[in-house]
Amino acid sequence: MLDADLPIDRVTEAYRTWRESRGHNVDEIIDMMADEIEMGSVLDPGLPDDLAADRKTREEARQYFEILSRDWEMIDYPQEKIVADGDTVVWIGRCHWRHKPTGREINSPKVDIWTFRDGKAVKFMEMFDSLGFAATTGLI
Repeated sequence: MLDADLPIDRVTEAYRTWRESRGHNVDEIIDMMADEIEMGSVLDPGLPDDLAADRKTREEARQYFEILSRDWEMIDYPQEKIVADGDTVVWIGRCHWRHKPTGREINSPKVDIWTFRDGKAVKFMEMFDSLGFAATTGLI
């Protein structure tokens, strides 16, 4: 059963704007987050790339998006579907980016898992092709 305060429409709109703005609606994304948020990805935090670190606050989440904007150019971010259950919203789609330092591109399946409490995200986990990420960034 869905939590009454699960902001599915807000998540849907944020991803629509994320795609249309090519990743420049960071404030809209950050505004969905609680002050303390567990933010991580499929990447090991020990990987020698600034995006790989786990984050614990909204300010650290903002730093993630600053690094993303610095190092990557969004090409496309199509949505396949959004699934919701209980306190969780799952976004399923693809992400197509160009790594600015290497000029290489990655076009990967993408899954984002959001957990909400009292209408704010308290946990975010992103999954994508980590091998493709490493090859695109020149880590391998």
